[in-house]
Amino acid sequence: MQSHPLTQNPWSVDTDPEFGSIPLAHLHHIDRARHAIEAIARMVGNSASEPDATGGQPLDAWTVAALMGGVEGLCDHLGTLTDAMLAEARSWEVDADLGDVTHDAPSSIQ
Repeated sequence: MQSHPLTQNPWSVDTDPEFGSIPLAHLHHIDRARHAIEAIARMVGNSASEPDATGGQPLDAWTVAALMGGVEGLCDHLGTLTDAMLAEARSWEVDADLGDVTHDAPSSIQ
C-alpha cells in the first residue's frame, strides 16, 4: 500500500521510539491541565451564547481575556511537561542501549 499524506497519522513521529519510561506524575498533571482547559472553554463558550440561552449577562471582555491567558499558561505548562517526558523517555532509550550493565566495569568483563 502506498503512503499518502492524507492517510498518514499526523501525530506520529518516525524518529522517536515507540516505547519509553516516563513518570506517571507528568500524566496526572497533563490530565489536570486538560480538565482545566475544558472548563475554561466551557465557560467562554457558554458566555458566547448569552443572553440568548438563559437571559444572563455574558462575561465581560476583561474576564474572557484573563481566561484565555489562563489557557495560554496551561499550554505552556503542557509544553514543559511534554519536554520533560520526552527527555525522560529518550534518556531511558540511551540507558537501554547499554544492555545489562550494572556497574562501571568495562563491558568486556560485565
